[in-house]
Amino acid sequence: MLRFASVPLATYTPSLMTSAFRFCATKPIKVKVTVHSDVDKVSKTIEAPEGITLMEAIRDIAKLDMEAACDGTCACSTCHVILTQESYDRLAETPSEDEMDMLDLAPKVSKTSRLSCQVNLSSKTNPLVLTIPDEMENQLSSW
Repeated sequence: MLRFASVPLATYTPSLMTSAFRFCATKPIKVKVTVHSDVDKVSKTIEAPEGITLMEAIRDIAKLDMEAACDGTCACSTCHVILTQESYDRLAETPSEDEMDMLDLAPKVSKTSRLSCQVNLSSKTNPLVLTIPDEMENQLSSW
């Protein structure tokens, strides 16, 4: 007997099957991210899947130079980015106290600075425009 989600297929009505197919066939949401890197002297626009961090999108999808020394644990400021005001206002979450402490140690901080490891991509953040500043300071190297 054919089964769908542990239920015999014969018990599904056509409308229920259509709904189940739509649920399974939904395309993942992509977030458009435009990155201007003062480090690499290049600009790139990428589409990144919803649910990853901005740091992961920059490092793993855009393949731009980002040290990300603490690998996203909010223990350094090497993933510091400066968002446009419009992009900054689109973010759902405000910086945590830990993030603010790390930003206090970063060079070239502005009022729209964030640690990219602390920004989660979602449909609400689409699109994002940001700059990677050309100065970074790794606080982990002094430990």
